[in-house]
Amino acid sequence: MGSLKTVRVQDLAAQTMKAAVERAGIDSGALDMSIYGQSMQSSSPANIARHAWTLAGLSEDPAGFTLNTLCAGALQAMISGFNKIVGDEYQGMLIGGVESYSMSQYYIFHPRYEMGPQSMCFHDQKIEIETNAQPQERYGTLTAATLADIIARNYGLSRRDLDAYTVRDHARAMDAIGERRIQGDVVPLTIKKGKTEVTEGADELPRAATLEELMAMPPINQDGTATAATVAPWADGAASLIMMSAQKAEALGCKTLSKMIGFGVAAGHPMLTEKTTQRSIQKALAQCGLAIEDIDFLNIHTPSAAYGLALEDILGETAASRMNSDGGSLAFGHAGAATGGIMVTGMIHRLARTGARYGLINVGALGGQSLTIIIEGRS
Repeated sequence: MGSLKTVRVQDLAAQTMKAAVERAGIDSGALDMSIYGQSMQSSSPANIARHAWTLAGLSEDPAGFTLNTLCAGALQAMISGFNKIVGDEYQGMLIGGVESYSMSQYYIFHPRYEMGPQSMCFHDQKIEIETNAQPQERYGTLTAATLADIIARNYGLSRRDLDAYTVRDHARAMDAIGERRIQGDVVPLTIKKGKTEVTEGADELPRAATLEELMAMPPINQDGTATAATVAPWADGAASLIMMSAQKAEALGCKTLSKMIGFGVAAGHPMLTEKTTQRSIQKALAQCGLAIEDIDFLNIHTPSAAYGLALEDILGETAASRMNSDGGSLAFGHAGAATGGIMVTGMIHRLARTGARYGLINVGALGGQSLTIIIEGRS
């Protein structure tokens, strides 16, 4: 419900698609496919990968399909693209993800054939994407705040621990913005507000916060520790990247910014996503023949401060010191299926800026899955 609250999801995606093609300096018709992730898919439009592509005025020739891995949609799109290149099916693709929680729909069940008092209950898609990510009859009603409370109890995390972690995350994000380290990640969007036009080109969620301010906030759940600050807020956004084989990039004269060298996908109990994430990371490292100590930076989606602290404990001090160095989801917000793409974009630029070699990106998704990719910077 910020500056992008009135922007249609297809317009968010189209803006980044067009910018990615322009920055690559290619004819969009040279690509084979558009693969996009979206969590809250609906009929407006259902296949965002194709709809937004043509809306952006790009070539009508490449096909497109939309997939749904909830929060990990953009990473799954990259993994799908990676496999298609390795399998010699496609050589050039646009990859990404998009989400607009502000524009998410309310709906009612069965009005087409059974209209009555029992049908007149409006369901909020934004809420039910959490609670229906796993069968409630097996796991109960799970929300981000409930999962955060469970993790905090399992790992003995205090309210002060959670608030201090959140203050640190916002401070890192504010530093990254202030030092213009992430300016190149963002493409501006012009929005009509009444009779005027306003250009939005900066993240608006990170803010300076004190530990005292956060500790004064009430918990979301009774007897819980998670607050509105220590659970990643919903955000609207999109991210697009051009993914090619080395041969295709060379043929088109494109500058390669980084190379995807491997991935790891794991699944497990929906209440133990931090453990599943550990396995996902281990699988990605094993596929690449690397150890966690070889990774220069880690961008990991943190749906809550409790999750971030638990993962730092699981991965160890070396990984913790290199994790979310420019701020994470608590500060910037969680843009659903776009989150992984946003983090990959940031990692590509960070590796180029610092001259570092390896970057790891992970998103643990609702429903008990976790996806990891590893990229190598190109000097």
